[in-house]
This record gives sequence, C-alpha cells and structure tokens, in this order.
Amino acid sequence: MSNKQKLEIYELNENDMNLNYFHFTLENNLDNIIVDGLLPKIGKHATLIEKTPKVFFVKGLNNLLILFDCWINVWKKVPIVSFTYGIGSKLMKVKWFPKIFVDIYFKITKNSKLHKKNAYKIFDELLNKSVLLNLNLIEGKDFDKNDIDEIKSSEYSKSHLITLGYSKEYSDIDNIVMDEWNMHTLSNIGVSADKIKLCSINGSIKMKDILLFALKKRNLNLEKVCPILYEYLKDRDFIF
Repeated sequence: MSNKQKLEIYELNENDMNLNYFHFTLENNLDNIIVDGLLPKIGKHATLIEKTPKVFFVKGLNNLLILFDCWINVWKKVPIVSFTYGIGSKLMKVKWFPKIFVDIYFKITKNSKLHKKNAYKIFDELLNKSVLLNLNLIEGKDFDKNDIDEIKSSEYSKSHLITLGYSKEYSDIDNIVMDEWNMHTLSNIGVSADKIKLCSINGSIKMKDILLFALKKRNLNLEKVCPILYEYLKDRDFIF
C-alpha cells in the first residue's frame, strides 16, 4: 500500500477556510509521518531564533494563504548565498550593529529580480512536492493559543519584523502571542500519526488544486492582505 492510502483522507470543505488546523509538508515525508507522526523540530531558517522544537501549523485555509505570503516575502529577502543568512540573522539582533546596513540590504532586495526569481522558484517547487495535512489538535493539551511567538519576542526591531513578513495586515507586532497563521504546538510536543489526515479536494491531494480551492473560497482581500502572494499568482497566471 502506498503512503497515500495508509493515511486517512480528509476532504476539504468551505468550513475549513476559518476552522481546523493544517500543516504543510513535503510529500516524501509521509512515510516517516505515518510511523512517527510529526516530530517537534527547529526549522532550518529558525535555528538562530527558536529556542525549543515545536510543530508549526495554521488555523484555517485563509491563514494558509497568509503563511504563503509571508514565506515568499522571506525568500525574497534571504541572501542568494545561503551561508550569509546565519550571519545576517545574528547581526540584526546585535545592538551595536548599524541597522542602516540592514535597511540598505532590504531596500536592494525589494526590487531585485534575482531574489524574486529565486523566491518564486522555491515556492514553485514546494507546491509541486508538498501536501497538506489536517491535524486533530486539542487546545490546552497540544497547544496554547496564548503561547509566545519567539520571533516576535526576539531582539529584532519591529520595522525589520514587518519587512521580513510579519505584515501589519495579519500580525499584531505589539503582542508577542502567536498569530493564527503561525501557530505551534507546546515546546517539545509532536503530533501522533493517529491525529493526522491527508487533505484532498475533489479526490486530489495536489497542493496546486488545494491552493486554487482556497483562493476561490477565501474571505479575505488577497491583493490587500497578501500582496506578495497576489503578485506571485499573477506572475504564474493562476486563474481564481
């Protein structure tokens, strides 16, 4: 039996736009997920930010669109030479480091065709290789809705957080509690396989089909709230 058959299928519906919890992952992770569930981890780009391993998820598909907007925005800012990302992450938190250099870098990348092309390529690959999981989570046991977002509570300036994806359209920068587009389990808490289902829309588990469903059923102003994602969709000729 394939791993697609081993995980119970969850057919998405309009109620999922604002309800239920979802996790985005690579399809080739399914074999391990079936055995071990989702293990708490500190992501590659969060190594210098997060203090404890967790499983991240969103509440509802509207927030999945918001997460995508943030991700593309971050990838447009990440240095093409990957090892410099860690250096930059450290320096941004150092009080004596002149923040003007960070501002100049962000200004350069804002209109950089190379960074934009790289970000779109990364997101293209994710859409082609990933699936969406429905998580049966219990508030108070698996997560605390008032838990702290460790990035918002870090030493980064508010202006830099906004530039790096914590848009005022969907993030409360003045409140360090996590937002519904960037939720996580309690520290060191994973999600067992029996709490996980593989999302489908009209029999398809392809992320492009799920994305199109979310776009058609959304109840947010995409151009205003998610302008980075909106720009990507126009560039890729998505019709929704």
